Formats: sequence, structure tokens, C-alpha cells
Amino acid sequence: MAPVNQRSRWVLLLPFTTGCVVMSLPPVSARSDGGPVSSRGTVSHEARSQLRVYRDAAGCESIQTVNRQFRLVTVVTEKGPERRILEESYDVRHCLQSESASSEAAIVAWRPDTSNVPLFRIAGRGTEGEPAGNLYIMTQSGCCGSQDLATYFSLLNGRALFSSSIGVRSIEVANTRQVRYAAFHDSYSAGASTEAQADSTVVGVLQWGDDQNPSRRIVLRADRPEGFAAYRLGFRRAGKALADTAVTLWADQPQDLALEIRLTAPGSNRTVTVTIPIAGLDLDLERARVPAGFRLEPGK
Repeated sequence: MAPVNQRSRWVLLLPFTTGCVVMSLPPVSARSDGGPVSSRGTVSHEARSQLRVYRDAAGCESIQTVNRQFRLVTVVTEKGPERRILEESYDVRHCLQSESASSEAAIVAWRPDTSNVPLFRIAGRGTEGEPAGNLYIMTQSGCCGSQDLATYFSLLNGRALFSSSIGVRSIEVANTRQVRYAAFHDSYSAGASTEAQADSTVVGVLQWGDDQNPSRRIVLRADRPEGFAAYRLGFRRAGKALADTAVTLWADQPQDLALEIRLTAPGSNRTVTVTIPIAGLDLDLERARVPAGFRLEPGK
């Protein structure tokens, strides 16, 4: 399709149906941008993507991409496996002469039936995302030397669970649905944590929780303001570092586990290692090992 000139702005619209096979189309008048439509008992989902080149208010030549797609995913609930249809929309605007960019993301979850009422909606600032088991990972790209930041949402209820500057780790009791995730939001990421916005001594925020409810937050503070980047988040068993990102607890095996966080300050090469023993599925903060000049405190 040729570009359409509208008052010196170039607009290229690329309409198409994405992500699913439409077995029968409803009348044109019944179609909408996103959401389910039904015809003769068949449920189909459709949406439109768009690319726009324009000049923003500051005079920078910019590009806007609005990409929409659908996924069919399976989550595990207390009643067993269930399917969800995810409608994903990412609106990204980027100045071509600089690193500045803005993004908006919206995820809508539907049941794969004739229901036209969404199960839940997720909103964020990510530039891309993907499902991972019972979680949805939305990533916000860093710029100017900062790291990417991932926000994790529950695909069971749509709630925001935790954010992490490094890959999350999990621990699970064998043959159960009891699981805990460890995430760490450092002070060198694309976005600041709630605690760091009001306190420059916040090094990062450790989060510990499951796949349904917002996690427990534990703040790591330093004796002076300095940005730190996390380069290891992992488990130790019997004092030895484990390469596994997920650990299973068996009733007939000793646990002897600890969570380890390692950070470095890019500006001074100062390093920090924090070790927290794990008791069952909880963190034992009273026995945590924190270097001098740092402390762990409850977060918001």
C-alpha cells in the first residue's frame, strides 16, 4: 500500500490478521480492532498493526510501530491446566536521531470460548514480551548504558508480581504447585524501583513470591549513594554455587540452600555479595550475610 501524505506526515498502515487461523469471517460491520468476534459458533480474534513515520513536537524524525498479535497459552491452576488467549499490543515510539524512546504495552487475556468479557488486562511500559509458564514477562529496554528491566505478571489473574534486572530464579516443592521466585531490581536498570525513587542509597530490591500474589520486597541499602548492577542471582547448596536456575525440593533430601546476590558498581568497580539462607520456602533474613556498609530492610 502506498504511503498517504497527510499535512507533511507520512503514514503507512499495514492491516492484517495476526496470530490465529480465522475459519469464518463475520460481516465487515461486526469486526473491530482487537477482541473476539463469533460467526456460526466459531470464535476468532483479529487486530491491526501499524507503522508511522513522523516528526515529533521537538522536531525529531521519529517512527512509531504498533504491533499486535495473539497467542494461545496453557496455565496450570489448582483445578488443572487451562487455556488462555493473549492479545498483545506494543506501541513503541523512537526518535531516529537519538536513543530516546517511549513505549506502551497492553495485554488482554480471554477464554478460548464465546465469551466477550476479558479475564484481565495488563498494562506496562515494555517494548516486547512473552509468556513463561504461569508468568508473562514484559521487557523495558535500557539506554545510555543502563540494563534492560523485566516486569513479571501473573497469567492466573493479571497481577504485577515483581521486576528484575537479571533472570529470575525459582524453587519448588516436588509434586506440588508450591513455588517461589527470586527477582532483583538493581539501581542500574531502565527504570527505578519504588524505593529507589525516594532514596539514593537504595542499591536494589530483592523480591520473593509466588505466581499469584505480589511478592515480598526486601531493600538493600548502602552507606552512600552509588549505582550497582546485579551480575549474579542464584542458589548455593552446602556452600557451593549452583548453575541451575530452578531448584526442586525433595522430602527425602536435605535442603541446605541459600540465595546469593552479587553486584558491582560500574563507576568504582566496588563489589557486593549478599547471602540469605532459605528455610523451607522462605528467606531467613536473621541469618543473612551482608558486608559492612550495607543493610537489608523491609520494602514497600
